[in-house]
Amino acid sequence: MKSINEQPKDSSIYIWNIAGSIANALISVALLMLVTRALNEQQADIFSISWSISQLMATIGTYQIRVYQATDVQGTFSFREYLAFRIITICVMMFCSGVYVLERGYDGYKAIVVLIVCLFRAVDSLADVYEGWFQQKERLDLAGKALTYRVVFSSIAFGVVLLFTKELVFSCLILMFGYFVCFLIYDVRYIRTVSIMKINEKRRKAKKWFWGLIKEGTPLFINSFIVMSIMNEPKMVIDKAIELGNLTQGLQTVFNILLMPASFLTLAYIVFRPMITKMAILWGNGDAKGFLVILAKILGCLLGLGILLLIGSALLGIQILSLIYAIDLSKYRIHLLIIIVGGCFYTFAAVLDNSLVVIRKQYVLLIAYVITYIYIKAVTKQLVMCGGIMGGAISYATAMGVLLIVTSVMFGVLLKRETKKKREYCSSSKMN
Repeated sequence: MKSINEQPKDSSIYIWNIAGSIANALISVALLMLVTRALNEQQADIFSISWSISQLMATIGTYQIRVYQATDVQGTFSFREYLAFRIITICVMMFCSGVYVLERGYDGYKAIVVLIVCLFRAVDSLADVYEGWFQQKERLDLAGKALTYRVVFSSIAFGVVLLFTKELVFSCLILMFGYFVCFLIYDVRYIRTVSIMKINEKRRKAKKWFWGLIKEGTPLFINSFIVMSIMNEPKMVIDKAIELGNLTQGLQTVFNILLMPASFLTLAYIVFRPMITKMAILWGNGDAKGFLVILAKILGCLLGLGILLLIGSALLGIQILSLIYAIDLSKYRIHLLIIIVGGCFYTFAAVLDNSLVVIRKQYVLLIAYVITYIYIKAVTKQLVMCGGIMGGAISYATAMGVLLIVTSVMFGVLLKRETKKKREYCSSSKMN
């Protein structure tokens, strides 16, 4: 294991981080493509809504501790504490998944698919705490490798089983099992064999670290849960409209397909993940200017990529999506562009969100998310019932716009205040 123990070059870290990020972002594209080609519209709609529900439940499973863990350069909490906490949140996640299925009144088949896909997310959430540890130790290459292999292997297994059996339930079970096997082979093996990952930590009383993680993670969890609820609201309203017969079968799948390109800019932001830890180090050392330089570079790159994404989607987006999913989407060009604008708004808001976590002001983000949640709850049902998918697209894009505006204002105010505090502290320290 000598090669794994050697500190990799920056280029290797970036390449594997990019590979893992791309694989993780494209898994939903690949799986939905397979489902739309192998199964009928009703089953494709069930898989689409199951995927959306599992993403919502995953916010409970991860409790959104990953960013805090990756920026915990002072070692406030140990890996064992992060892991024990994650196991607890995953158990809560699966309980909530069962309650959610009962509350929505899904029939047996749909309920089973939803719960299996949520189990798949549970395994992914468990692997995430290991990969957060790799990131904290500046070995994102290991996290990227584990994620890439897990996604590729499991997706291939899912596709082969689906194409041969045409059984959605069995295929989802294979997907979940594949994720678990790869988690053991890669994540668990890396943490046991890579020297820098070796755990030699003193045990502390559970009460101290558990409530400490609750305190630090709860604002992040609430924010993320609300954001996922915001993003899922148009899907849930469309799902209900289909059940009531107000919209036709297959439109849930169409809406999810149109949402796919909106996540590409978020994928591009994930590529900059190593910079989050560097931003935390700079901020901790009192280098606010260095912190802002990195932030400006990230936002500038994402703005350029966002413009390219919009142009590319206007020219070829619908043609490519229609080819990939074997569905005629020619009448949804404007819908796609509106959704992509919303996706760009969300990515910019996410950058500022993570920056607020770095300066440890994540608590105030709740204000932005609550305002956005109230907005989308107020407008989505009426927009979808009147405009169908167009209404869903408008509600999504405008909600992301509200989120970006409020987050930007809060970030600007808090950054100015914290920078002033640091300057005053440095000045007083020099005088003493």
